[in-house]
Amino acid sequence: MKFIITVILFLTVTLANDISYNFHISNKTPYQNEVLFLDVNLSQEDHSTVMLFKFNLKKSKAYDFHQIDFKENDNYHDLRHQYKYLIYPKQEGTVALEFEMIKSFTDDDKVAYSISGDRDNVKGLVKKDISVVVEPLQLSVKPLPKQTDLVGDYKLTYSLDKSSTSAYDPVHLKVLLEGEGNLPSLSLFSKDERYHLFTQEPKVKHLHHSQGTSSSVEWDYAISAKESFELPEVLLKAFNPQTKKSYDLKIPAQAITVKQIDKSTLLDSKDSPSIVNKSDWSWLWTLCSYVAIFIAGYLLPKDLLKRKVVLEKSEEERLGDAINTTKTDKELLQLLLVQDNKKYRKAVVLLESVVYNGKKVSLEKIKKMCQEGKK
Repeated sequence: MKFIITVILFLTVTLANDISYNFHISNKTPYQNEVLFLDVNLSQEDHSTVMLFKFNLKKSKAYDFHQIDFKENDNYHDLRHQYKYLIYPKQEGTVALEFEMIKSFTDDDKVAYSISGDRDNVKGLVKKDISVVVEPLQLSVKPLPKQTDLVGDYKLTYSLDKSSTSAYDPVHLKVLLEGEGNLPSLSLFSKDERYHLFTQEPKVKHLHHSQGTSSSVEWDYAISAKESFELPEVLLKAFNPQTKKSYDLKIPAQAITVKQIDKSTLLDSKDSPSIVNKSDWSWLWTLCSYVAIFIAGYLLPKDLLKRKVVLEKSEEERLGDAINTTKTDKELLQLLLVQDNKKYRKAVVLLESVVYNGKKVSLEKIKKMCQEGKK
């Protein structure tokens, strides 16, 4: 971002002839979320005593700030501080930048006493602290164009690994947004019944420097579906305060062709859970079997009941058996994608990294993760 700084002398004040301070602000009428540069200079005017300063902006919901530089001339009796801040006003209208400041007084004898101890005998500096009331700095913040998502100078890039895949075999989309500005939290895609969207926490970076803030955010998505679908267009409306122009950042809609899987290649082609048959009376036979076993336990001697009664396996047990019998990472991945169960999400992401990115993780370890139900 190119920035031509226009320094405005905002305020110079001398208090009780002992200290003076002045502010220099780059722009008193910024746009909302436009970067501002604030320079603050504090100087000791009463040279008969030893002074210390503490200074900072107050935290506020009306603005964000970051200290990017500090210089100190700490000569006794001639203390000078220089601060430099980045400020981002977060709301339009009048915004007051508020400050907190403390000036402290001591003398040469007390300073000499405090530094006379060694590392194991630290002595505190005796001083007198006085809170200084600093008049707020008023900004008149201009509103942004309607429906603006980003403020600054950005570019958006993306890459899709393939546009054709098999059912439940995911495609991978990487998106990178980077530039100069104070990036807010963003969500690019919402849930959709036509496909399953898996993602990790986006990688966000901010670097505050003398020209502003360099920001970037990177998303990694895995998208799977059983039928062909279209990933919707992403449109971000951006505004550059330096050029005073709006611009669009766009990811076009992506048509994904999904080829159907030959069911004979699947480990289990049986519907799970099975389709309910209204005329299915098998439950009655099962109930009678349970009753007969219960009666036999009372009528027959215990030493005659040497064989175990094997009940029908539950759906969860069948799935566990299917997981254990998979022989490759890809087989296990396809099996878990079909289940569409949140408790296997971590295992799915890990398997995708193994199958498509070459990550080294043993299949047995991933199976164990599935059986323990880790999320």
